[in-house]
Amino acid sequence: MKTVDGYLTVFLSLILSVMISLCLVLILGARENTRRMEVECVTDIGMNNILAEFHRELLNQYNLFFIDTSYGTENASYKTTEARLKDYLERNLSGDDLFLSFLYHNPVKLKVEDVVITGLSAASDEKGAVFRRQAVEVMYQRVGISYLKQIENWVNTVSKYDLNTRDILAECRNATADLEEWSNEALPKEAAADWKNPGAEVLSLWDAGILSLVVKDYRSISTQSADLTKYISSRKLLAGTGMNPAVTFTDGLWEQLVFQEYILAYTGHYGMEKENGYLQYQTEYILSGNETDSENLKDVVNQIFSIRTVANLLYLISDEERMQLTEAAATALAALFALPELAPLLQAVIVFAWAMVESISDVAKLLRGDRVPLLKSGKEWYYEIEEALAFDGSIEQAEKSDEKEEGLLYEDYLRILLCFQDKVTTTFRLMDIVEMDIRQTEGNESFRMDGCIDSIGADIKYSATDGRQYDIFRSYGY
Repeated sequence: MKTVDGYLTVFLSLILSVMISLCLVLILGARENTRRMEVECVTDIGMNNILAEFHRELLNQYNLFFIDTSYGTENASYKTTEARLKDYLERNLSGDDLFLSFLYHNPVKLKVEDVVITGLSAASDEKGAVFRRQAVEVMYQRVGISYLKQIENWVNTVSKYDLNTRDILAECRNATADLEEWSNEALPKEAAADWKNPGAEVLSLWDAGILSLVVKDYRSISTQSADLTKYISSRKLLAGTGMNPAVTFTDGLWEQLVFQEYILAYTGHYGMEKENGYLQYQTEYILSGNETDSENLKDVVNQIFSIRTVANLLYLISDEERMQLTEAAATALAALFALPELAPLLQAVIVFAWAMVESISDVAKLLRGDRVPLLKSGKEWYYEIEEALAFDGSIEQAEKSDEKEEGLLYEDYLRILLCFQDKVTTTFRLMDIVEMDIRQTEGNESFRMDGCIDSIGADIKYSATDGRQYDIFRSYGY
């Protein structure tokens, strides 16, 4: 009997078993890598879909990127964003939205098991720092360092001379009251009718309201008002989880100055009102927080008037020639009533009155668009002592010169006032303004800034038909 060797068959069997095992391993590895890649791609696409739903009107009016979690409804909820993300992920896995869906095949058969948003940055988080960061980034490329240093110098000057903290009106009232008390006791009854206290007359103009003196057409002042209880600074907030950890934002002095430039660029103020703004004097609202335009303007005018009065008083005291004039006027007036002991009190009141009259002139100039230096010199002084003591409050008298002056504009004084306001208060009042304006547009009647987010972190779980689980975390933001 003849024997046939089978070594070739054995060899092929061994080779084929190795090849088939290798092919199966490669196929399983390819499927596993495909699943992981699909998990990555679907997650990234889904997160980008969420970011693509930024609020268009907020971008158009304020150049900010935020996702409105109300999506045009009356209720803002972060859970809504979570549900939308899950929906996008499921659609991306199924391919139902593809135009040629019949060409799409899902060989790895994944499905979304769970979506949990673990982190999101709401605009109001960290006392408004999330909102400030975006506003600062908008302005960083527009504002020069030299200009910011100039603003810092103004602020340092105000601080150095206590221009914004000194209660000059109280000082004037006290000096005037002291003079009144002495004159009432010392003056005979027949002379009392001819007595005039220059400080009391100027203070009466202040008490009547200097806004009517410094605005050319008082009837043109806006009477618009807002119910502040409806806006973010007065309601309980929806809270996120804070600033995105991947974001660096120092929120220091320079950022504060840039943020103020954003305010002045995107809000209106007296003389430069924002078209279609709900309030006309929006920057003044941020500084004052009153319900009406007129009250906000009045409050800001009073603050600027106080700064100007302190600055003008400091100049008068430093000017020997003008101080000699006040001394001579006080001595002459005291001698007229044969009361030389009243001369020092009279001089103090005259100095206060002169500084206040000059300040009324300054504020009137600012509101009509002229410049006024923070600290004046002799050549920039307008009222002589005779004119100041005869001042009756007429605007025509305050508008003596139309020559172009050096100094600060009205909006520069607004910058200074903003520097001394708490940045959290400033931020939330600005968000009030944003809500007021956005709510005027169609479909945004219930818009709220604390319902807006600029970053989102999500933990997503996928599962396959063979029971394998895939977990992935992604954090996306603007």
